Amino acid sequence: MRARPVIIASVVVAAVIGVCAVGLSRAKRRVGFIGCGNYLVSIGYAARLWSSDRGSEQFPPDLLSMSNEVITPKILVCPGDHSRQPAASWASFTPDQSSFEVVTPSLRDGDTNRVFLRCKIHGSVLYGDGSVFVHGQRHHKH
Repeated sequence: MRARPVIIASVVVAAVIGVCAVGLSRAKRRVGFIGCGNYLVSIGYAARLWSSDRGSEQFPPDLLSMSNEVITPKILVCPGDHSRQPAASWASFTPDQSSFEVVTPSLRDGDTNRVFLRCKIHGSVLYGDGSVFVHGQRHHKH
């Protein structure tokens, strides 16, 4: 007769562990989205700085062009991307190493209607006015 309480207790413990695992998975995913948005905001600042340094009203045509504004290409790998290794330096960087892709090369700085950059992992986007949308919601750097 004692076997039943042990089985019930085991089922309850397994259920609690399952709920905790789901919660942890969601928390990790949320952190990944926040990190992705933060990286896009930083890349957006670099693109605007690139534009300003050149007296231009356009963003750079590609990610490599921003090597003077971004200290390391490590920021070009989304925190949620576990399939890519960041380049050790700009000298060894190739666009395939980036989690982000330029959607509209040489986009006009300040364009509120067109996307400059998109995350290949999360689908997060950076618009020409510097605004970032993660999961369809406007993102502010945390």
